[in-house]
Amino acid sequence: MYSNSTNDNIEKKQNKYSRALFDFAASRPYTLFVILALLCTMAAKLVYAVDRSEISQYPGWILSDAAVLLGIEVILAFLCFYRPRVWMIRLVTIFAAIVCLWSFLNAGYLTRTGTQILPNVLLPVFRAPLNVFRMIGRNLYKMPLTAVLLLFPGLIAISFFLYVLTKPRMPGYNRKRFFIRFNASIIICLTAIAVRPAFIRSSSSQPASLSLELQYNAQLKAITSLFSRHYKPPQDPTRRVPFYDQLKIAQGPVMKKENVIIVVLEGVQYEQTSLSGNTGDLTPFLESFAENGVKFTNARSTLTHTTKALFTLLTGRYASASQDIVEAVPAKKAYASLATILRGQLGYRTAFFQSARGDFECRPGLVSNLGFDKFWARDDLNDPNEYLGYLACDEFSLIKPVIRWIKSGSKPFLLTIMCSVTHDSYEVPKWYEQEAKEDIDRYRQTIAYTDKFLSSFRKELAAHGFLDNTIFCIVGDHGEGFNEHGRKGHERIGYDEALHIPFCLNAHSIEPGKVISSPVSSIDLTPTL
Repeated sequence: MYSNSTNDNIEKKQNKYSRALFDFAASRPYTLFVILALLCTMAAKLVYAVDRSEISQYPGWILSDAAVLLGIEVILAFLCFYRPRVWMIRLVTIFAAIVCLWSFLNAGYLTRTGTQILPNVLLPVFRAPLNVFRMIGRNLYKMPLTAVLLLFPGLIAISFFLYVLTKPRMPGYNRKRFFIRFNASIIICLTAIAVRPAFIRSSSSQPASLSLELQYNAQLKAITSLFSRHYKPPQDPTRRVPFYDQLKIAQGPVMKKENVIIVVLEGVQYEQTSLSGNTGDLTPFLESFAENGVKFTNARSTLTHTTKALFTLLTGRYASASQDIVEAVPAKKAYASLATILRGQLGYRTAFFQSARGDFECRPGLVSNLGFDKFWARDDLNDPNEYLGYLACDEFSLIKPVIRWIKSGSKPFLLTIMCSVTHDSYEVPKWYEQEAKEDIDRYRQTIAYTDKFLSSFRKELAAHGFLDNTIFCIVGDHGEGFNEHGRKGHERIGYDEALHIPFCLNAHSIEPGKVISSPVSSIDLTPTL
């Protein structure tokens, strides 16, 4: 057994080594932050490679990170060696901390979406920070292990950063040893660059674009994307979205003014519906609805983003291909849209109902720009018991206010309903079914739930006689990816899981069972109606 004095000596040695290690890190915090950035990036890419059986690609993915991040550390160390001043220590520490923070953001984004983060992805943080932080919080709640692995080291790093920033220490350099380390680091960086092509395999089972994307370093790509024309769509100075009073449509003989109901399905993948013939009876109502009207089997979304898709669906014009939702920025007058055409030229009354929160993606601004008379969102329920997650509400709760609005006037109407239960985080009401565990199973659950809502909604319309003179349309805004091509979600996904959308029309003037297989898109809805 050890004596007390022996235990004290061991403890003193441990404290001594711990103190020495802390002193070394505190005098070179930029080195520590860059190493953390490299380890975090390597770990995230390793998880991605293992998860998708791409481990043979892994060396080619991380060599660029090793070269860039070790190169950054060399430059920062040289600056402190060349100009050993307190302000320089603080400056390079801040820079290294930003590099480290970006690596943590990239790791989380890569784990969640299967792609590396770019600066324009952060634009929504500035336009709607509360929405973004709610979504981040929800995702961290759903992934507790990932949350701990990301947040716990992050809190330690922030505490350390604040300490070394307020009490900077001057590093003690041995000139000879510094230049040996400096030259060794340069050699490592150059070697990583030289051998990288040999490790890049062309036999990846993933699409080439994904394999290429993971080969670049997130920090370097973030900087180059700010200046690269590839990430900045050229502005067309001739493009103008006409206001409602600038578009004149020649009106032919109007036999009767039919009501128009458009239900927009949020993120419903075409292959997950019964329309595709691949998923059994997941959406029996939607299949029956299509058989009694016309279905477009080859319909695509113009942009896989809800605000962009809504703008296109309801104006017949392309939305701006940018990350920011410029379509929702308040305009001086309403745009020429289906709502303003029907209201201005045919005397329709118009309303936009959604099961999502009213402030999500600045929706009131978009609805106002599209010229709708009335906007209704889940906030108008005034009943949090009906809410589902951070975004949606029980869509059956929309039926009463919708029917009430239809009854409130005698003029023909345009009604648009946006369903959002199928949006992440894929939650259904407790009365409907016990929530499934896996993402894909919960997602399919929300699609089946939405199909039942559509069935109940149509029955309620029929019971009140509102379908006798009505064009009824069901259309998707975009689809949703579940790693079919290595990515989850829908934004910036150019594959059919995100692009192919359900699109059906039902009206007395349409011959039942009509199928249109020629290519159409969301831009065709307004001119078709």
